[in-house]
Amino acid sequence: MREIRRTILCVMMGVSLITPVQAQTSRSELLSHMELATGNYCNYPNPSGHITPAPEGYEPFYVSHYGRHGARYMTDDDAYRYVIGKMDTAQVRGWLTEQGREVLVRLKAAADNAYHRDGDLTQLGGRQHRAIAHRLCANYPSLLMQPITVKANSSTVRRCMLSMAYFCQELISMNPSLTITMDASEHDMYYIIPNDSVVIPHSDTDGALYEKLDSFRHEKLNGRHQMAILFKDPQVVGDFIDGYKFADALWNIASDMHCLPELGLSFNDLFSEDELIDGFRVYNASWCLWEGLMPGSQHNYYAIYPLLMNFLDEADEMIRSGKSGVRLRFGHDSVVLPFAYILGVDEAIHGTDDMEDLHHHFALFRLIPMAGNIQLVFFRKQGADDILVKFLMNENETSVPIKTDCYPFYHWKDVSTYYRHMLQEAKIEKKMKDEG
Repeated sequence: MREIRRTILCVMMGVSLITPVQAQTSRSELLSHMELATGNYCNYPNPSGHITPAPEGYEPFYVSHYGRHGARYMTDDDAYRYVIGKMDTAQVRGWLTEQGREVLVRLKAAADNAYHRDGDLTQLGGRQHRAIAHRLCANYPSLLMQPITVKANSSTVRRCMLSMAYFCQELISMNPSLTITMDASEHDMYYIIPNDSVVIPHSDTDGALYEKLDSFRHEKLNGRHQMAILFKDPQVVGDFIDGYKFADALWNIASDMHCLPELGLSFNDLFSEDELIDGFRVYNASWCLWEGLMPGSQHNYYAIYPLLMNFLDEADEMIRSGKSGVRLRFGHDSVVLPFAYILGVDEAIHGTDDMEDLHHHFALFRLIPMAGNIQLVFFRKQGADDILVKFLMNENETSVPIKTDCYPFYHWKDVSTYYRHMLQEAKIEKKMKDEG
């Protein structure tokens, strides 16, 4: 149904689909790069490096960006508290295996390092944003090496503010003539984070999808293997440990270790390769449903439409001014993912309600790795009114469902018309203040 809807929209807009071959996620790909199986914990992959030259005479004059914060600690200590609490009790009762006792020591070392660091940016997270900023300067020197203005806003969450700071720090180190302004204020949260005042259309099938997801999660993360290697008698501890909750917590802990390479800890030995991949499949399906990207789900991505409006309005303002500049926004995966879907980015629009098969068509590591981002790069030609724009998903050129005769570049007049029509068709409503 989603592909039909997408095609109808394109026909209504008088556009044709120019889409690269859809990336498939295979088991062999995951086995050769197991870090990818951490999903939205995945560290930022190096972009392809391929940059299509702009048509003759066109030069970059504006970059509009939204990026997720870099690598972080888990956003709370619930996973540590649950697992360590249960294993401490088991140790007192003599239930832990030798491996279980050794794993408990590792878990406490990781928990001690994470103490009072809920959601904080890691050292790796800072490096990721500096690297992205460095490549931006290196890829578009005719824009970034000018004495232009860079405007940056971030979520008021610490890891986002620090990500912004690292990014801007690298820009200024590359070009000291830049004028950079940074801000993190509630004033801008209406487009930096999901806008909770937007009315989300009801879906009659959303509840059934959540029931299906719950069964899928409990099947894939059942904890049987972890219980067998950590406890002498899994049946005994099964009376006071929830196998799913236990395995889910351990999978998140193991995944977050990829954000902390300097810690030198790993918990991947508690999972087989297939079990690590099953954890990826669980969160892949969860995010697809949570954000409303799964057919039949509630369209939670409506809360991101204010960001789309911000992109459109600020781009038009820059074009009218005749100036050059860079616009940076820093926030969360819960924005990057639905924003990619709204834009129609190829990597984001192939969701299916077949949770067993979903990962073959839709993969979080292609969309919201740590520091994941969307960039629109604008080009103009002296003496010409036509503005071209290129879409980048994690710095890789990508397609959107808009007619173009110069892919990967699109005519801004077509892009603006398409998305403003989308906003008009969405008939966005705001909640009354007393509705919360």
